[in-house]
Amino acid sequence: MVLWRGRLNFRVYIKNKRHKYGIKLYVLTEPDGLVLNMSVYTGSLDSAGGKGRTKKVVLGLMENHLNCGHSIFMDNFYVSVDLAKELLRKKTYCTGTLRGNRKGNPKEIVNAKLQTGQSLAKYQNGVLVGKWRDKRDVLYLSTEFKNNLVEYENRRGDKITKPLPIL
Repeated sequence: MVLWRGRLNFRVYIKNKRHKYGIKLYVLTEPDGLVLNMSVYTGSLDSAGGKGRTKKVVLGLMENHLNCGHSIFMDNFYVSVDLAKELLRKKTYCTGTLRGNRKGNPKEIVNAKLQTGQSLAKYQNGVLVGKWRDKRDVLYLSTEFKNNLVEYENRRGDKITKPLPIL
């Protein structure tokens, strides 16, 4: 979101943001912040609107980078099992946290009750959907990583085991 107080047809208002008015941008970046591709959200004027908008946005941003073996990391707003399968068909790997109410999520993973430190995963056509419990449940999806538990040292020096896609 880029702050913008002027007049625009596609200016967005988000009540809970510090900058309530602005221009919403979709950005594809490298890990160090270099911008590779960018798209402006134009609301009803947008060709990527309607059902499956997030899938259209991700595939639109990645159009010049598909079929190259790249890996992308996404926020839970964009991640879905359908998108992961589509990207895998186009030789692009993805990893990210997953919302529990997404269509296509395996019910046995979403509804599973776990103890702290436990992990549960299911593989479907090369897509890993997993759940891990730390202080709260975390759902995640990956087409690149296996569900191996890896030991990790936090800021306080405590050793914690986390699934590889989370780490």
